[in-house]
Amino acid sequence: MRWVFLTSADLERIDMNNQNVIALPASTNYTPEQALQSALNESLTDVLIIGYDNEGELVIRSSKMSRMDALWMTEKAKEWALRGGL
Repeated sequence: MRWVFLTSADLERIDMNNQNVIALPASTNYTPEQALQSALNESLTDVLIIGYDNEGELVIRSSKMSRMDALWMTEKAKEWALRGGL
């Protein structure tokens, strides 16, 4: 087996239905732009964006969701992280 590492630009040109192509999970080395671009490739119905700005301040943005729904989503994300991302 031969491993090939690709850039985001390479991924745009690849047929992800090809059985020889494996989609790996998001990288811990993504820049904010890469992470957001990766998310745009999904068929998302709701989003919650949490990040830090250049001054270290917390920034939160979401699609049309209530604070209750945002809290529920963060709890689901916490469960996912506690299970090792499975």
